[in-house]
Amino acid sequence: MAPTASQGQSDHQAEFKTDVHDQGAAESNVSIDATSDEDAELNRLGLESPTKRDIGLLGIVGLGWNICNSWAAISATLAISITSGGPVTLLYGIILSFVLGGACALSMAEIASVYPTAGGQYHWTSILAPRHLSRGLSYCCGSINFLGWIANGAGFIIQMPVIILSLAAYLDPTYMPETWHIFLVFQAFNIAFTAYNIFFMKRTAWIHDVGFFLSLAGFFVITVTCLARSKHKQDDAFVWTTFVNESGWSSSGIVFLTGLLNPNFIYSGLDGAIHLAEECTNASSAIPRALISTVTIGFVSAFTFSVAMLYSFTDFEPVLSSP
Repeated sequence: MAPTASQGQSDHQAEFKTDVHDQGAAESNVSIDATSDEDAELNRLGLESPTKRDIGLLGIVGLGWNICNSWAAISATLAISITSGGPVTLLYGIILSFVLGGACALSMAEIASVYPTAGGQYHWTSILAPRHLSRGLSYCCGSINFLGWIANGAGFIIQMPVIILSLAAYLDPTYMPETWHIFLVFQAFNIAFTAYNIFFMKRTAWIHDVGFFLSLAGFFVITVTCLARSKHKQDDAFVWTTFVNESGWSSSGIVFLTGLLNPNFIYSGLDGAIHLAEECTNASSAIPRALISTVTIGFVSAFTFSVAMLYSFTDFEPVLSSP
């Protein structure tokens, strides 16, 4: 008996569903195999496998960028370079930081592709250093990294009260920020960010993606607005060749090195993505991409922002007098 049209259609639908199911199962198996391989690699290094890898490529790139946020770091600490070298220190310091920071990022990316562990530098040291020195060097490396992140945390958070109180002083010329005002706002942000990391971070992983795009959007809006709204532009000689020394030091070399604190800050916390490697999918490729993208986007945004600000500046005094 010949099959009816409805039977043929049913058979076709059944075959289609089977194909889709098989394809989905294959993709799932690939994902499971990739995760299993990463966990097996951690086990080989003597580490326990994480319970869940839930940070994708965009998430880890966004997180790495949010930690450095290069153009915002430049804007928040601009007065350092303005008083210690001026435009020369700012612009050429950013180029120097890009070269040196890029070299560090390339080195870390190469090692992270082989050893994608959350310990990062101290763990790599324990693996790669001579056996009789590995424990001591690893301890020193871990201690330096730990203390560095404490300093980074303070450096990141202090920007918030500086920005807020500077804005308050700008809107109300009669208001003069006191040191204790900055301290109280600083501690308030410390408490808020600590609470967020403890109670809400895992529930709001999407916030890193949002922060990444908001930061880049803010960069474009502020840069374009400042260039468009400034009535008088500085000449090329001022932007590219002017050296300013308001620091009190007589040596230009010391002044330049002191002013590098501002350009160097654009890559502070560059290794942040590494320390989440064990929560990241395809960590051996995602972490290197996060490092390189942070360095590249950071340089482009920070350098472009700085050039735009220098051409738009008409008076340095408000920058120098900000808290």
